[in-house]
Amino acid sequence: MSVFLQVLLIVACVAIVVGVVISRIIAWKKGKPPCDCGCSECPGCSACKRAKEKEKQ
Repeated sequence: MSVFLQVLLIVACVAIVVGVVISRIIAWKKGKPPCDCGCSECPGCSACKRAKEKEKQ
């Protein structure tokens, strides 16, 4: 029974990782940035947020 639970846990973890990767690929193909901060093809969300905060000041 223990082996069955281990296999089930591994399959569940793999399914979660695959789901996240697929959702990121779909969002990327739709043109949405990975960080969802509103800028196009953003390599780093924290840099965008800091730049926007400086613009507001």
